[in-house]
This record gives sequence, C-alpha cells and structure tokens, in this order.
Amino acid sequence: MHNRSFIRGAFILTIANIIDRGIGFIFRIILSNMLGPEGTGIYQLVLPIYFVSITFLTSGTMAVTSRFISEERAKGNKKNMFKILKITFLIVLIIAFIISSLLFFNAKYVAEKLLHEPRALLSILIFAPVLIIVASSSVFKGFFQGVINMIPASVSEIVEQIVRVSTTLYLIQLFTGAKLEYLVAIAIFGISAGEIVSFLMYILFYKREVKIINKEMTYNGKEWDIFSIAKTLVITSIPITFSKLIVNVLDLAESLIIPSRLVVSGLTHSEAMSEFGKMLGMAVPLAYMPAVITSSLSTTVLPAVSEAAALKKWDTVRLRINQAIGYTTLVAFPAIILFLALPEQISQLLYPSSPGVGAFVRAISMGSIFAFLEAVVASILHGLGKQNVVLKNSIIWLVVCIIGMYYLTAMPQLRLFGYIYSFIFADALILMLNMFELIKMTGLRIDYLNWLIKPITASIIMGIIVIIIHSKLLTINVNMWINIFLSIFIGIPAYLLLCSALKLPYIEDLRKIILLKN
Repeated sequence: MHNRSFIRGAFILTIANIIDRGIGFIFRIILSNMLGPEGTGIYQLVLPIYFVSITFLTSGTMAVTSRFISEERAKGNKKNMFKILKITFLIVLIIAFIISSLLFFNAKYVAEKLLHEPRALLSILIFAPVLIIVASSSVFKGFFQGVINMIPASVSEIVEQIVRVSTTLYLIQLFTGAKLEYLVAIAIFGISAGEIVSFLMYILFYKREVKIINKEMTYNGKEWDIFSIAKTLVITSIPITFSKLIVNVLDLAESLIIPSRLVVSGLTHSEAMSEFGKMLGMAVPLAYMPAVITSSLSTTVLPAVSEAAALKKWDTVRLRINQAIGYTTLVAFPAIILFLALPEQISQLLYPSSPGVGAFVRAISMGSIFAFLEAVVASILHGLGKQNVVLKNSIIWLVVCIIGMYYLTAMPQLRLFGYIYSFIFADALILMLNMFELIKMTGLRIDYLNWLIKPITASIIMGIIVIIIHSKLLTINVNMWINIFLSIFIGIPAYLLLCSALKLPYIEDLRKIILLKN
C-alpha cells in the first residue's frame, strides 16, 4: 500500500515530531518563564493526573490496534481490520466516559487530598471531559500505525500543537495579572483545544484511508467473530496498558512524594515546588530531547515487527530491530555529549531566571541512553506479543524508582539528585532484562561496533570540537545565542562526517531515505 516501509514511516514521523516537539519545546520555555518556578510546579502536579488518565485509556488499545491491524494487513484481510477498529472504538468510548465522569465529579478531592494543592482544581475540571476525545483519537492513531501511514498522526500532532500554543499564549496575554491557578488552567485549556482539533483531523484522514484500502485490498480471508475480537483486544491490551501506565504512575508518585520529601530534607514548601518545577518542568524535557526521534522509532517499529513476525520472516524482524536500535544510538549519543559538554550554558540561555537547571540536565543526561533504548526495546517486545514480560520488568522499574524517590530525595546532601541516580539505575536494569528476553526470542546479536563504539567515538570527538569552538567564541565576546548556535551548527555536521568516515551503516540508510531511494 503506497510503498509504506518501516524506516520511511519512522522518518516521516521523526520530521513531524521534530516540528511538533520543537514548537512544544519553545512553548514550554516561554510558558515556564511566564508561570515561574512555582507556577510550573503546579502545572507539573496537574499533568501527571492528565497523562495517567490518557495512558489508562489509550496506550494498551492503541498498541493492540496497531499490532493486530498490521497483522491483518499483512494477510490482506480488510474485513478484520475494520472490525478491529469498530470494536476497539466502542470499548474505549465506554471506558473513557466512566473515567472522565469519575475524575470530573471528584476533582476537588483529587486536588486537595491527593495533590495537596487546591489551586489545581480548575485545571482538572477543564481536562476531564476532553479525555473522551483523546481516547477516540488514540483508536484512529493505532489504526494508522497499523497500516504504516504516519502522515495523519504527523499532520494532526503539528496542528494540535499550533492550536495549543496559539490558544494558550493568546489567553495568557488576555488575562495578564490573573491568579496563578487561572494561568495554569489556561495552559490546560490550550491542551484541550488542541486535542479537539486533532480528533477532527483524524476523522478526515480516516475517510480518505478507507477509500485507499477498499481500492487496493481485495482479499478478505477468514473473518473473526465480534466476541473473539473483543476478548483478544481486552486480554492483550491489559498488560500493555499497565506497563505503560507504570511510567505515568511514577509521574503521579513524583507529584505526591517529591515536594513533601524535599520539605523533609530542609526546604520550605515554596522552595520545594521551585526545585520540583526546575527538574521536572525544565531539565527533564531538555535532557530528553532525543526522544523526539526515539519515540518515532518506538511507534513505527511495533507494527513493522508484528507484520514480519506474523509472516514468520525472522530475518526481517532482526533487521528491523537492528535498525531501530542503531538509529536510536546514532541520535542519542551526540545529544548526550552536547548536554554533558555545555549543560549550564544551554540551560541559562533557555531559562535565564531559573539558576541550577544545568546541574539537573547534566545528571539526567549521564544515564538518558538507557531510557531511550528501553522505550524502543519495550515497543519491539509489545509487537512480538511479549507484553507480560514488559509489564513484569516495568513493575521492578517502578519499585526501584519509588524507593529511591522516597529515601534519597529526603537526604539534604542528595535531594533530587538522589532520585535522578535511582531512576537511571532503574532504566539500566529494565533495559538489561528486556534485552535478554528479546535476544532469547529472536536470536538477535548485539552489534557493539555499530550500536556503541562508532557513535560514541564520533560523539566524543564532536564534543571536543564543540567545546573548543565555544571557548574560542567566548574569548571574542560573541553573543551567547550565536555562540551556542554556531558551536552546535558546526558540531553536528562534524559528527555526521565522522560517522560516515567510520562507515556507520545507518548514515547510508538515511541518505537513501532523504533521496527517496529506499
């Protein structure tokens, strides 16, 4: 169907993610400076509730829809594809209505008793009804992932981000001087407006996709009965939902535990909220910027691996796994080296009124590679039907993180750095466990040379070049924005040339994709 390949799908989604996240990242900086550390802290308290709800409603069904539709697509069975979509839609709508109602009518309890922040009430009331729209969009998104058409998600997410940003900035300027809780509520309202527009975009794309499928797919094959589809979807989605939900449960635990444990360490409540906002609202998004690309790989590799596994093409499965991991390290290592080389300079440039963010960025970056790789490997295991393994290992990860969060954050000499070290350890542990399962199942061989040695070598040399250029520009008093831009602008091409000189295979793959030869 329309020459839809895994790598090209990842490339399209990556370009869209770069635009989407680029807009979002700039917006996050502007919003953080508008709200200040304390307002950002309140915002970070509300977001986990929103994301936990979304994950519960969407992650399992989206992954399962993507997986089974890709399998039926490989078999040429369009009747089952549409049946899977309709039944998933019905299940998700029912659950979404229940969750949305529970959250809306218990918003006051959540704000005051769980978050211990009454100023979060209005924000919860705003996003609760929109969960039904978000859940509906996720079904369409899973469908498009299953047919390896990344254009609808790409366009919808960019439009969603534009609507979100423009709505939020306009309303904040309109209500300049309003109370902090109202400004945070405006930011949440902006998210809701973007989600509604995104849903309308998916409907338009779906109508077009139906015409393409009906035209290009003629074989229907053996048809599933409705009960079997519903049972399979629910049983398969439960472990995926809970394994994805664990990440958001950790976000929620951060909101509930970290501020109080920082107070135990000797900070005031206001200081605790400021530090919490700096780390979660500023440092984490900055240090995890490479996720713009790694998340695209995670999204596209699931249906690609499912499709190949359904046809018993295990060489293709191993090839796609190799590509996904190789592209992840190709992107992640240079970004990590940049954040280790110039953490204070980049952070001060982006968050001039929030000193101390750079130290968090440096600490997080030291172990971020484990998080990037783990996301891709977990997605591959989901595509191979190993969702129970991912869930079991994710529970181990959650326990380690919460223990570190509770005990280490309260230590005056560590505080938030103690928590950072604990989740880096947890990321490394779960990556090791999931890789062991992946190797056992597929016979995959670890490509140390192309996954690790070559990109790390090129990244370190690039880092040295960046530091030298930055230092030289400092001596002649070049504007800091221009300094950082030129340092990175020269460093990235140098890295790509070094990778090409080292004959890293993924560079050639990238060239073919850009030139539309693959």
